[in-house]
Amino acid sequence: MDDVSVLLQALPYLRRYRDKVFVVKVGGEIAKTPDALDLFAKDVAMLNQLGIRIIVIHGGGPQLDEVSGKMGVKPEKVGGRRITDDATLEMAKMVFAGSINTDILAAIRKAGVLPVGLSGLDGEVLTAMRRPPKEMVDPDTGEKTTVDFKNVGDIRDCNPALLRTLVENRYIPVLSPLACDDEGHILNINADTVACTVAGEMQAEKLFMLTNTNGVLRDMADPESRYVYLTVSQAEALIEKREVKAGMVPKLQGAIVAVRGGVKRAYLINGLKPHSLLKEVFTRKGDGTMVLDDSAEKDYLERG
Repeated sequence: MDDVSVLLQALPYLRRYRDKVFVVKVGGEIAKTPDALDLFAKDVAMLNQLGIRIIVIHGGGPQLDEVSGKMGVKPEKVGGRRITDDATLEMAKMVFAGSINTDILAAIRKAGVLPVGLSGLDGEVLTAMRRPPKEMVDPDTGEKTTVDFKNVGDIRDCNPALLRTLVENRYIPVLSPLACDDEGHILNINADTVACTVAGEMQAEKLFMLTNTNGVLRDMADPESRYVYLTVSQAEALIEKREVKAGMVPKLQGAIVAVRGGVKRAYLINGLKPHSLLKEVFTRKGDGTMVLDDSAEKDYLERG
């Protein structure tokens, strides 16, 4: 296919998505890989310059694990969720609101557009409450256990006013997953949860969750065995049957919550693959797994 044909194929999508809000969650694997981060920033810049309003939300689990190791603190996780003790919280503040956020800002600025670095504390974008001890189910074994996540927060409220002001003026907010409660205690929030909450509050057209895998796989040993799309009920069935493992479970659960909250479509894609974000936006087959409401399946199959 020649360059002109590619552009013509993208034209309907350009018309459809101009002035729409896309929320993009980028994982730490991409942020710590210079080439992947550079290509991600170029994709974000292009979408912004095409008139799409972009909000970037980032995690940083691998970087936090690395810093924890250097400090002699062993990371604790249950069901893909991190337990954040006092020492880990201090490192999370340094890593999330510091080095990772700054690296992403620099990459996006290099790509020619204007990012703004934030955390959930800025403009009360997020208000949280400390998570009480919670019963968790091991996704691999089905066993239940009560877990104290310590300085981990659950989102109590999301005020998107600051984000709206920024995107309406063509800035790109880059949001780290920290928030505080009413007493000013800083809490670590799961970045996937932040992305899903923000996408719902902004009534985003699309939510993209960039990981280091090719979406939801039928066979974990085969990276090409991805589901091109899943309805909410199909996604829930996979989780119920424990056919989705470890860290992908909260990501898929988040996508389900986002779609139920009003986001039209959510995507789980491999951010380490060049231009996977653009491929997911501007081609029918995409490059990952799309999650959509059951009622939208017929329209997708007919129109894309």
